[in-house]
Amino acid sequence: MINNLKHFIIIFIFTFLIETTVSAKEYFCLEDEGFIYPLFEETNCDNAQDEKITKEEFINIFNINQKDRKIKLTEFRKNIEEGTQEVKTEKDIEVADVIKIKKESIKKIEFNKRKQKQLAKIEERKILQKQKRLKNLAKIEEGKKLKEQKKQARLAKIEEGKKLKEQKKQARLAKIEEGKKLKEQKKINLTKKEKKENIEKDIVVNKNLKVVFFNKKIVNNNLTPYIDGEVSILESLNKQDFKNLIAANSNLTLIIPKDLEAFSNNISQSQMTSRVVTGIRQVPNPDYRRLEMEIRDKERKAMLAKRESEIYEYKLQTQQSSGVGWLDVLGAFANTGASISYYNKYQNLQNELTSLINDYSNTPMYLDQEIFSPYNYDVVNIKAEKKVHYNIIQYKEETFYNNSISIGENKIFNVAYNIQTQDKNYEELSNKFDVMANVKNWENKKIEKLNINSLLAKLDDTKKIKIESINKVYTLLDFEQDEEKSWWKKIFNFDNKKERKKTSSLTSKSSYETKDERFESVVVVRTGSGLGSGFFISKDEILTNYHVIEGAMSISIIDKNKKRSSAVVIKQDLKRDLALLKTNMKGKPVTFYTGSLKQGEMVEALGHPKGKRWSLTKGWISAIRKESSTYNSSGSENVLFIQTDAAINHGNSGGPLFFKDKVVGVNTQGLSKEISEGMNFAVHFSEVKKFLEN
Repeated sequence: MINNLKHFIIIFIFTFLIETTVSAKEYFCLEDEGFIYPLFEETNCDNAQDEKITKEEFINIFNINQKDRKIKLTEFRKNIEEGTQEVKTEKDIEVADVIKIKKESIKKIEFNKRKQKQLAKIEERKILQKQKRLKNLAKIEEGKKLKEQKKQARLAKIEEGKKLKEQKKQARLAKIEEGKKLKEQKKINLTKKEKKENIEKDIVVNKNLKVVFFNKKIVNNNLTPYIDGEVSILESLNKQDFKNLIAANSNLTLIIPKDLEAFSNNISQSQMTSRVVTGIRQVPNPDYRRLEMEIRDKERKAMLAKRESEIYEYKLQTQQSSGVGWLDVLGAFANTGASISYYNKYQNLQNELTSLINDYSNTPMYLDQEIFSPYNYDVVNIKAEKKVHYNIIQYKEETFYNNSISIGENKIFNVAYNIQTQDKNYEELSNKFDVMANVKNWENKKIEKLNINSLLAKLDDTKKIKIESINKVYTLLDFEQDEEKSWWKKIFNFDNKKERKKTSSLTSKSSYETKDERFESVVVVRTGSGLGSGFFISKDEILTNYHVIEGAMSISIIDKNKKRSSAVVIKQDLKRDLALLKTNMKGKPVTFYTGSLKQGEMVEALGHPKGKRWSLTKGWISAIRKESSTYNSSGSENVLFIQTDAAINHGNSGGPLFFKDKVVGVNTQGLSKEISEGMNFAVHFSEVKKFLEN
């Protein structure tokens, strides 16, 4: 088949017509099917399997039947070598030979058309198969996505299972550890029988350092680190146990967890700019216009190629004899080659056109273009800290010492606020920055294991305070003090006088103001977002408003003496806006009022309005009425409040409302002065009682 003949082949025909002598080095190509085509400008055949022949060979085999030409060529070449072949020349070509060539050429053109149509159908099928394949690939891709989603869900489930397994493992390890501690405790604690035996016998005193860790159950005890090393663990410790310890050890270090704080502070804040999708507009699709132009161009070129093919085919059919057989043969070949070449070009253009039309039909005329607008989001650098505070009692050379040490961890988080979900880079930004949940999770994670040697090394670097009496040691340990000495001993116990004098000098401070004693029960309740008030209702339980601690990741308590402790919520009631906290601090509990309140009685609100700590405001009971609470969505008046004109501002929330020395309510809210003057409310003590009893 002729694939590479150029349309300018006619020029060569004219060249042949002009030349009187044709070069002896002209070549032709013989196809497997026997069809022969000339080589004018080209030096190689169109196909590698086509055989290149000389002009002489062509003249001597072209008038043989197509199917026999290969065999005839072989015979001709052999006879030439042997010198037995009679060789024909251009002059031997007859009119019948030219007619035969023309018929063969017309037949070749028809054959080529059929073949090209078959190839076009094959190409069309390929395009359809490609479309189907692309659709199948899209389905497969969608299936992969669904499969990946299911995989991720499965992995998440597996991960959750692992977490639960790890939790169970940790619980099991904790149980094992607890068993070890109990076992250790059994070793340390002496039975009554052993105690009696030790009284009767001489006690063998351990002079080496004995380190004992009293695993006191404090708030956030689950976050305190495991103590690793040579240390005895006690799960309980009473006064007699302590006496036995100091009797059996002359060098004793007792470590007691006092508090665990988990808190975070904003170090810095910056504002970042990004872009958010605020709308969609349709714009012309450049590919759609490009395809339109390419289709028109291909249609025009295909039409021209087909016309040229038909022209050369017509020339072949109507070709007149020139009187020179050889030139007529070349003319027939030229017309045939040009017709086939242009037809092949036409068919290739048709195939390209089909592909373009397919692309065109799948290309939208307009594209959705996102409209972006700039917006700002905030990035806050947060330093999160966890600190466990230990109270240390050391007994050495019959003298007690006390000091405190703190062990902790810290981590910096970059928390982003207000990143909009429509942000083009939302996923990237979400992965780049932390959220407050990350901070909370870290704060609620157990502090890493603590080596006892590291703790003792840090203890050596801290200042020790000598404890003057055993009763002070008992006070530190929350034990009952020993009975006072007899009157006679008191007279001659000068040390105690010095001690009392020293204690008096430590506790008496000169001040321009004497605070109301009721502030001994009041505390500052501080969260990451602000502060409120609270008050002790038992030695380690504090009552406050729910809205004071709502959403707090960590809660700190500060008393009048500036002592600080952590706290956790153990109970809450949104209807009454109340919350009960558990803390490691010890405080003086209030006494609640139990009678009936009279309108017009004077009451006093204690708290920290606008952050002004330890403030007291006075007013009257304006009324006692049922109102809708802050968290009541229905608006029903179902909570009993005390209405008072005692000033209650932000920061007073959660503080006590006193009538004389008894608490009658929990300060909750005050109406803005823009709305009303002197209308403030406290939850009635009867509601508090119901909250605590439920």
